[in-house]
Amino acid sequence: MSGSGATPGPGSGSSPAACRFAHYFVLCGIDADSGLEPDELAGENFDQSPLRRTFKSKVLAHYPQNIEWNPFDQDAVNMLCMPKGLSFRTQTDNKDPQFHSFIITREDGSRTYGFVLTFYEEVTSKQICTAMQTLYQMHNAEHYSSVYASSSCSMDSLASSLDEGDTTSLLKLQRYNSYDISRDTLYVSKSICLITPLPFMQACKKFLIQLYKAVTSQQPPPLPLESYIHNILYEVPLPPPGRSLKFYGVYEPVVCQRPGPSELPLSDYPLREAFELLGLENLVQVFTCVLLEMQILLYSQDYQRLMTVAEGITTLLFPFQWQHVYVPILPASLLHFLDAPVPYLMGLQSKEGTDRSKLELPQEASFLSDQPEPYLPFLSRFIETQMFATFIDNKIMSQWEEKDPLLRVFDSRIDKIRLYNVRAPTLRTSIYQKCNTLKEAAQSIEQRLMKMDHTAIHPHLLDMKIGQGKYEQGFFPKLQSDVLATGPTNNNRWVNRSATAQRRKERLRQHSEHVGLDNDLREKYMQEARSLGKNLRQPKLSDLSPAVIAQTNWKFVEGLLKECRMKTKRMLVEKMGHEAVELGHGEANITGLEENTLIASLCDLLERIWSHGLQVKQGKSALWSHLIQFQDREEKQEHLAESPVALGPERRKSDSGVMLPTLRVSLIQDMRHIQNMSEIKTDVGRARAWIRLSLEKKLLSQHLKQLLSNQPLTKKLYKRYAFLRCEEEREQFLYHLLSLNAVDYFCFTSVFTTIMIPYRSVIIPIKKLSNAIITSNPWICVSGELGDTGVMQIPKNLLEMTFECQNLGKLTTVQIGHDNSGLLAKWLVDCVMVRNEITGHTYRFPCGRWLGKGIDDGSLERILIGELMTSTSDEDLVKQCRTPPQQKSPTTARRLSITSLTGKNNKPNAGQIQEGIGEAVNNIVKHFHKPEKERGSLTVLLCGENGLVAALEQVFHHGFKSARIFHKNVFIWDFIEKVVAYFETTDQILDNEDDVLIQKSSCKTFCHYVNAINTAPRNIGKDGKFQILVCLGTRDRLLPQWIPLLAECPAITRMYEESALLRDRMTVNSLIRILQTIQDFTIVLEGSLIKGVDV
Repeated sequence: MSGSGATPGPGSGSSPAACRFAHYFVLCGIDADSGLEPDELAGENFDQSPLRRTFKSKVLAHYPQNIEWNPFDQDAVNMLCMPKGLSFRTQTDNKDPQFHSFIITREDGSRTYGFVLTFYEEVTSKQICTAMQTLYQMHNAEHYSSVYASSSCSMDSLASSLDEGDTTSLLKLQRYNSYDISRDTLYVSKSICLITPLPFMQACKKFLIQLYKAVTSQQPPPLPLESYIHNILYEVPLPPPGRSLKFYGVYEPVVCQRPGPSELPLSDYPLREAFELLGLENLVQVFTCVLLEMQILLYSQDYQRLMTVAEGITTLLFPFQWQHVYVPILPASLLHFLDAPVPYLMGLQSKEGTDRSKLELPQEASFLSDQPEPYLPFLSRFIETQMFATFIDNKIMSQWEEKDPLLRVFDSRIDKIRLYNVRAPTLRTSIYQKCNTLKEAAQSIEQRLMKMDHTAIHPHLLDMKIGQGKYEQGFFPKLQSDVLATGPTNNNRWVNRSATAQRRKERLRQHSEHVGLDNDLREKYMQEARSLGKNLRQPKLSDLSPAVIAQTNWKFVEGLLKECRMKTKRMLVEKMGHEAVELGHGEANITGLEENTLIASLCDLLERIWSHGLQVKQGKSALWSHLIQFQDREEKQEHLAESPVALGPERRKSDSGVMLPTLRVSLIQDMRHIQNMSEIKTDVGRARAWIRLSLEKKLLSQHLKQLLSNQPLTKKLYKRYAFLRCEEEREQFLYHLLSLNAVDYFCFTSVFTTIMIPYRSVIIPIKKLSNAIITSNPWICVSGELGDTGVMQIPKNLLEMTFECQNLGKLTTVQIGHDNSGLLAKWLVDCVMVRNEITGHTYRFPCGRWLGKGIDDGSLERILIGELMTSTSDEDLVKQCRTPPQQKSPTTARRLSITSLTGKNNKPNAGQIQEGIGEAVNNIVKHFHKPEKERGSLTVLLCGENGLVAALEQVFHHGFKSARIFHKNVFIWDFIEKVVAYFETTDQILDNEDDVLIQKSSCKTFCHYVNAINTAPRNIGKDGKFQILVCLGTRDRLLPQWIPLLAECPAITRMYEESALLRDRMTVNSLIRILQTIQDFTIVLEGSLIKGVDV
């Protein structure tokens, strides 16, 4: 909300839209053609009487139809003009008009303001009145039938129980909130709205109230309403900074003023009212939450109060600006916005008579009571916020660019304070100083309002058709759209003045950018230019000597390079945490910065670098424009060369069998991926997506180096002083970007969650032991953090396949199986490889098990846990940065040793097993103590190598008697089933009655879970069933109850040796205590782990 106002956007052409006071006039209300449509998205309760329900509103008209650089968003305006939808009243209800305002924030962060007056108009449509009558009849019938049904007495006894007093109260209840078409007059809400580029709230309110008075007055207005609306849309200018304006409403003039460039930004919302509404103590607490960028939800019955408080708080942030989601009025249909996992400042309207304590909110929402602990130092958290980081970035970049308007005002005030404190200009004190600019600011506003700088022309008669829009008291007329669709054909003087001033300002800006030097140096270069016979007033840098060019630009180039170094360092620190301190990257206390914010900041930096020294700017994004021209040249050369080598097969095979074909590194291919994404509409968006993709693939530095290697293209696009043509700085810049390869980013995958992505999967069998050909029908299901593919059939004997589906995010599990059909159904799978064909991320899902009946554990399907493969080119960097590798899934060796257990394998001893359990549980505890964005995969910690399932398997295998009985493998699950059989057939009796109840409950639960797993419609093997049991027991906090049951069951003596860990009471008690430590955490299991198991 800058006092400097909006600047003309591209596409406005000769249109003076950017200089107008108002951009649109909007009329919202009921659509007579569609009638009454319940607004289900508003979440209303249909038990309410029809007059208290909400119905869909519609934009009935808006003028003009569209402004190219500020397109009309019909859905947003409709929702914000009437956030509750249509509301109805009768003659007995309060029908006072209500004023409120709203904000629409565009993608580039600029804001548009809306000012709305809602009033009630008599319904003249018989169809709508009849529909309301019908709704009441249905409502009453349902109400009485529910009352009758709930009564246990007969109709006669019900009638006799109603005395005269009850009858009277019932009749009163029926009349209240009721509607009778023969007795009542029905009214419906209608809204008139002005949409403006700046928040002139008081002026717009006065204008709209005068329009409303003209509609309800007994006498028609002096001129048709079209004259006043046309006047404010096309003939009232936006007051220049530091000037005042007077324009005319229907009955009296309206005045407004705009602060100058050195004054505080325009704020037309009364701050006093914000303090009165919240109280000083509450407002300070809310302000603290806003400064720390928490989630703030304002709650009021009055829309305008929400706006007043929200705008008041954001105004007080000066010189900082709120950088996150800002929706002061949240329409009822957008309540799901409250679940956003980002800082926000939103306002929610409370319904009359509702209890705030019953409002369902996300757990993260911060009310006034949810404050940071008082012992937490405020500043240490504030300096990590985005608003502070943006302020510092603006301050740094102001050395080379035009200052941000807010920063300009702030700096001028600091300079004044230093001027007043001549004796000690740098003295810092904790004592508050009296504000000496307050009186001066108030005087300048008063002076502007006393003496008008600009007076708009009076509203006047338009060339209208006679007979249309006839005045009828109480009804807003149907406006003649042809006279309101366009403005006057002749350009007004204020438009020409503004355009001239804008051009002059642009010339001065360009001049100061190219010659950003101190006076002595500038004079020196001008002298050199004069000797060359050049223009004295505007020396062109391209005409000066290389030495002068270097001197002129070294500050800017050095500044960009320094910023690149700081940003890459900051991004590394964020990802690497405390390890970065050991490596000398900085201090650990700045690691709380949002990764997404840093990447967005990097995108902005790259755009600034690519914009420096352009010959001619083409499009909104200099980087994307450069990439497109590079693509065109490369594709032309490809067509000319038609090299068969480049187009040859990229498949690669190893001795062990099929491998994934190599994914060719290609800048052009990555561009094509972005160009195929229909979700991205702008060049700026495409450039940012390409940067994110390159960063995730660890190819950003390499791609940009390839882009800049085409020197003829770079020379064509950039002047010789441009950053991209300074070789040494450019090399350093690419080196800093190369350092980002040391960490893993998922900044593309995690942002573009709805795009379709091609994947390639390869199933690698162990050919030496498995059949060369299988006759069964295999299938696969790939799951990730964002969803799964569903079951996909694999063509017989085809080990490699490609498929396309919506972005799965980071891949977590693969389910693989077959139907066991044919003679050669058994299948020994080494692993499954799956690759994201856009990002190149490759995941390995180890298996090392048979799939088939009568072999191994008889499983026809298995759940495999994935691990992200590290490319060989990155391994050295990983070693250097000492970042611990992601925990891997179970290895083939571990899985095979568990199932074959013939006594020949190296088994861990009791101490190693207990240590493994402790480590597995400790990893889960540490997982939940990390910040949520730093947590890894819980599935890996449960089911991966060194996970909880693997550790418990080792416990259960310790001392397990002969694994083969009559040449048949015996598994842990066989022991589990014997325990269940014992519990189901035996009624145990203990000495203590409480112990009996607890034991019986635990036994019953344990049997229920095991039977549910056995009866699940899945062909899971015995080891897979044990994994599901452990996962469910962990989730439902039942493992500590089940372990003693298993240890005390008589079946243990038959199946375990006396030295087994499960037969040692101390070890069992220790195991129970360890497992109890994870009971405090809420564990959410991935759907693929427990699919089909109903407990």
